[in-house]
Amino acid sequence: MEKGINPAREDSLHVRYPPEAQIHLDRPTVVRDKFGIIIFWYLPGAIDLAIQMAAATAMMSVPLARSVTRGAAANDKWRTHSSNFYPSRGEGTPGCINLSPAWFLQGHPAPKFHPHVSATLKEFDGWSFSLAMHRPAVLIAATLRVMHPKLYWSSLATMLALGLWAADKKLDEMGDYLRVWASVFTALAIVCNRRSPLHRDPLSRPQWFDVMTTFGNYGVVSMKMPNLGIEIVYPAGCMVAGSGHIIRHGLDMANGDRTAWVWYMKDDVHEFMDTPRAGYSEFWSLPDAL
Repeated sequence: MEKGINPAREDSLHVRYPPEAQIHLDRPTVVRDKFGIIIFWYLPGAIDLAIQMAAATAMMSVPLARSVTRGAAANDKWRTHSSNFYPSRGEGTPGCINLSPAWFLQGHPAPKFHPHVSATLKEFDGWSFSLAMHRPAVLIAATLRVMHPKLYWSSLATMLALGLWAADKKLDEMGDYLRVWASVFTALAIVCNRRSPLHRDPLSRPQWFDVMTTFGNYGVVSMKMPNLGIEIVYPAGCMVAGSGHIIRHGLDMANGDRTAWVWYMKDDVHEFMDTPRAGYSEFWSLPDAL
């Protein structure tokens, strides 16, 4: 399975379609193409560090520590390989985990199988975590309502449909988690003290946004987006929303402890619930969303 790293293909694309300029961003920006399609939002300072993301993350310290893999490094294992993590200087736990109240387990696709609560959420007091992450989840939902209203309504319809389906199938555990999962996104990745080589996120639809938020105590670090010719300052409290499928992006190691929460969704859940897929976010439609 492709994990988003293919240097030869990316080099070929870069030669054929080089960016027109190199741009450095350090203030709030909306980037769109000439057709009015929004590529990404960049909102430094959007996250109030008092919304308890650190406390909620600390509840997942055991699965974070267990997530780090060792052995021969490979492109298909880079997200959890030990070579991409660096030690904590404080109370953070390096690692990368994914949480979801309803998704398809690896190797168990539709239509033969149905969604399940992610193992990490079930095994490590995910109920308490789901309650603890309410404030950041609601903040992200509210910002998505403005940044990509089509995706917001499509995802909300999917979550409601999942709840009704779980009740109909008497999947009480899933129904309970869906009731306390305050996000319109179906999945959350928590990433602590990891460098991210240049990559894409191929399992998301190009038209959709992933939302990245970051907190911690670390020095100056930049996120690189070479296929756009853009580099952004990525301080604590930053929010970046865009298509990880379209944007090739990467981060170096930070001088200090850095944790990111990445909200995302997989198309197979939307397909399973037969809810309409959202198209691109268009700049000209934003006033109607406000």
